Amino acid sequence: MTTTYTPQPLYGGAIKALIPNNWIDASTLRQIPDHQELYLSPTTLSTLIYEINEYVPTSTSLTTLTNYTHLLPPSQAQSQSHNQEKQRGQESLDRAAVIYHLHDLLDEGDELDMIIPPTRVTVGKGFEEKGKGRRYTGCAVFKSTSKWKETTTKCWFLVVRLEEQETDLVVWGNVPGGELSGEELRMEEEGMGALVGALGRELKVVEWDLFG
Repeated sequence: MTTTYTPQPLYGGAIKALIPNNWIDASTLRQIPDHQELYLSPTTLSTLIYEINEYVPTSTSLTTLTNYTHLLPPSQAQSQSHNQEKQRGQESLDRAAVIYHLHDLLDEGDELDMIIPPTRVTVGKGFEEKGKGRRYTGCAVFKSTSKWKETTTKCWFLVVRLEEQETDLVVWGNVPGGELSGEELRMEEEGMGALVGALGRELKVVEWDLFG
């Protein structure tokens, strides 16, 4: 995958994002849901998906936290203050919300494993203006088994939690494992990881009214 990116307006220009050079806007080929923007590699089966999703409520995060503890990182060391303890609790709920969104991508019978668990990072400049958003990145792998074969897809993700807007802004960067191998696969995966990392720095909300 190329690591050269092109600025790309999303949702009528309300969000400024990035796509790899020469990637295809899927809306020119077929109808795409209003909450989603989908871009396709012209040479591989890799995809880049932007989604505006409903904010996962605390009750759902708590249920996910209970059901999928094995997918989340171990608890951090004991906090030294009440504020740190509160922040740690919020981050646990946020990580569970990310897992919930990932599970929403699975078909029946698919499995989800974490390569890099949801990790909180400093919010990019596009969100500092209003002090909004808690941002998490990581990498997961989806496994799908049919009567013929097992397929895997690695998914690099960026989730920005906009509690005030009752919205989770999500980016999925998907690289199927059955198409490429060896050095080609390694370069494709490294490129997608670099792209999602770049989005963490460059993704910017221009019109907050987008979220209602």
